[in-house]
Amino acid sequence: MPKFSVVMSAYNYGRWIGEAIQSVLDQTFKDFELIVADDGSTDNTAEIVASFPGVKYFRQENQGPAAATNAGVAISQGEYLAFTGANDHLLPYALEKAAEIMDAHPEVGMVYGQAFMMDADGHVYRIRGSSILKQSAIIDGKEQIRELLFENRIIPAMMVTRRCFDAVGGVNEELRAIAEDRHFCIKVAKKFSLAYIAEPIVRYRLHDNQMHRHVDPKLAETAFHLVMDEIYGDPDFAPHFQHLKKAAYSRNYRRIADYGLYYGRDLSLARQYISKAVKVYPRIMLGRDGLTIAYDYATSLLPKRLYQALQGVKDRFQDPVKRLRD
Repeated sequence: MPKFSVVMSAYNYGRWIGEAIQSVLDQTFKDFELIVADDGSTDNTAEIVASFPGVKYFRQENQGPAAATNAGVAISQGEYLAFTGANDHLLPYALEKAAEIMDAHPEVGMVYGQAFMMDADGHVYRIRGSSILKQSAIIDGKEQIRELLFENRIIPAMMVTRRCFDAVGGVNEELRAIAEDRHFCIKVAKKFSLAYIAEPIVRYRLHDNQMHRHVDPKLAETAFHLVMDEIYGDPDFAPHFQHLKKAAYSRNYRRIADYGLYYGRDLSLARQYISKAVKVYPRIMLGRDGLTIAYDYATSLLPKRLYQALQGVKDRFQDPVKRLRD
């Protein structure tokens, strides 16, 4: 039985999956199995995976990344589980560092770390890490939830114990390509401590074809409400975070607005969510985000073609990848 099972969910990432697989095979920690969970790809994913002997592969009809991840775990054997994307790169020491922590600290349910953020062509442009921790540390789950209320900086590479995965019931398959990772992390943080590695352990790719960038804003609202209900619908946890509720809902409404603003997809709907964000937490306009919110609202009033032209002008003066809000 391997120590680690690495589960890589894939959907039409034939362009990158070979690099992703090789990054796992190059790990300094060798006691692992790699399972590729293909969520109904229609490209050459299967052919590329077949070129790597020893990699387990199965394909299911398209049901979303959560279902693919759960199915991959179901056939895995490792004591520890690592989740990575078919368009990302695990750095060579990722599994080794996680195993050391989880072996030494049985109270830890999840290990995560910093990420090199890269564009579609693999160019790294910055490092993303925890917004609440500056050094490697083991953190109480309640403290981690304070960050997860507003954003998920855990996503790029999550490593959990099987005991933890079973205790929280896996990944919620109702959430298809939006917020399923964040919801899972909150469930973990409610039951376990987490460990943070203050150095990059993954290269995380941002690109225009990622599924969560094409989610309908209405579906995104349903997903974010499920995330918030995981905390505020739990009488054991809601009192601890009541003072953050308005700000957290405002932040989520702004993220939903981003889906409407993205390439001018639905400016009217985006404007509705910007209004919701301000209404639920008016003080946001007094902070550093106030000008950004005012700009987003004002430009959303433009005709769609003019809005897209304005975005094109902005892109000439900044790295296009900076438009990909994470």
